Amino acid sequence: MWCASVDEARVIALIQRDPRCGFEIAADTPPYRGVRGQAHVSLHPDRGEEVLDLLLDRYKVDRKSRLGRFLLGRAQREIAIKIEPTRLLTWDYSDRMQGAASASAETR
Repeated sequence: MWCASVDEARVIALIQRDPRCGFEIAADTPPYRGVRGQAHVSLHPDRGEEVLDLLLDRYKVDRKSRLGRFLLGRAQREIAIKIEPTRLLTWDYSDRMQGAASASAETR
């Protein structure tokens, strides 16, 4: 997994001190499923702008929007962060929760 952050961000200092991390990717609505794990993290200053550009495309950020202009205005200071999982745990309660997703949507 790749992400990016500006060079002065606290997360960069924390990674420099200890390259281990924990993570979780999961939905907060039924059916509950996701992945959690532990990982080794490495910093790649030479790929910061490239990864930022890919992320802007991935998440459809308009480069002319306020957010797009803000991020691109500091692109030269971005550092790419590579997260390499070392341990994974997954869960998927889809079978157990059939119908729960539609019931949840109806109550909103």
